[in-house]
Amino acid sequence: MPKHRVVKGIRSLAELQGIVKALRMPDGCPWDRAQTHSSLRSNLLQECHEALEALDNGDSAAVKEELGDVLVQVLFHCQIAGEAGEYTLQDLIEEAGEKLVRRHPHVFGGVTVNSIREVEENWESQKLAESNRTSALDGVPTSTPALTYAQTISHRAARSGFEWPDFASVMAKLEEELVELAQASTAGHREEELGDVIFSLVNVARWLGIDSESALRRASAKFRMRFRFMEQFCKDEKRFLSDLSSAQKEDLWQKAKEVDISK
Repeated sequence: MPKHRVVKGIRSLAELQGIVKALRMPDGCPWDRAQTHSSLRSNLLQECHEALEALDNGDSAAVKEELGDVLVQVLFHCQIAGEAGEYTLQDLIEEAGEKLVRRHPHVFGGVTVNSIREVEENWESQKLAESNRTSALDGVPTSTPALTYAQTISHRAARSGFEWPDFASVMAKLEEELVELAQASTAGHREEELGDVIFSLVNVARWLGIDSESALRRASAKFRMRFRFMEQFCKDEKRFLSDLSSAQKEDLWQKAKEVDISK
């Protein structure tokens, strides 16, 4: 006989939380019982990355599955916190709901807004008022991947009113930084200017409504697939990629693009 009765067809958040609770009980799963907030950190990060990959691939079935895995991670943290008397799932739900209502006074209050920009500016001002933060850029973890970090602080600065007047100005700044990179004469200066170029590209992405982290991930995946095509071609021909001339490598690269194996 099973130790715990499971309702057939989980239909509510409470029932899913019940499964997590059963896994954490003394007669539950030894692995789940041993977990802590700290030990589950890498799991949460991995599940978020898998959800992002599914979103990037436009695979709705995978997105549904991966978001479910992220939700399970949230429930595990709530269960662990509840056992320690810190907070419960209900506390989390109530706080999240109150925050959404509070930060949307143009929907649930009497505030009137005329643009998305005004919504974002109001959001940032409310966040500052609700916390002990002294800057709109506070609270962004420095462990965030560099591109995501750059886009986040750039977006926050823009929502606070520090923004380019138009896209032409954004592109002009990128061109300016490229010139400065080309003119840099020392290793340290080149590193600094390259960082400025990348940050400017992040601003370009933000203006175009593109997530720079996802765009680079797609570009890297495309390069990987095309490069592997070149490696396989050389292997089939019993040749080494390094033995090809520059013109032959370029020709092979174009063939890889024609095959369109990156999609």
